[in-house]
Amino acid sequence: MVTYFKNRFMAKNVANLEIIALKSQLASYVHRFEKEKTPKPRPTPAFRHLWVLLSKHLENWKDSLVMVKPDTVIHWHRTTFKFYWKQKSKIVGRPTISAETIQLIKRIHKENPILSPEKIHEKLRLLGVNKPPAPNTIAKYLPSTRKPPSEKQIQSWKTFLQNHQQETWATDFFTIPTLTFHVLHVLVTSIIKPVKLSISM
Repeated sequence: MVTYFKNRFMAKNVANLEIIALKSQLASYVHRFEKEKTPKPRPTPAFRHLWVLLSKHLENWKDSLVMVKPDTVIHWHRTTFKFYWKQKSKIVGRPTISAETIQLIKRIHKENPILSPEKIHEKLRLLGVNKPPAPNTIAKYLPSTRKPPSEKQIQSWKTFLQNHQQETWATDFFTIPTLTFHVLHVLVTSIIKPVKLSISM
């Protein structure tokens, strides 16, 4: 037990001496930088990542920062976060549709306007189109046949909102990035009358 505490005390003293040695060298560099206008070194990626971690786990990290400003470290974290999600989001979603396929969709619709996007999708398969677009995508290339709402429908909607105002809820959804580049999904729900707020993560 005595040996354990002795080694632990010695290790702590060695660590303190190493800190003093490092700080003395840093102080000397700062003195040269301020007095002799020594060029400021460019931080390496490893140095940036280290200070991003220190900024989240060290309480007084701003007091120990000399080479750059605290706002610079915060900017490094934001830049790294953007780069991480940019690399992760490189996978392309839906494939592009050729001009020939779009023209074929329009021609099928013109020949038989009552065909739904699902039926057009099936017809494209029968015609030998390799990987035909999904029905939702096909619907984008069809002319809209939806009529604008009538005055009676608009009035009915306003009446509905007024009658159900006490039971109406408002919701919002947003995300919060974390230090480890994960994303917290936050759902906010609010009752209009009386006002009540609920937050789920």
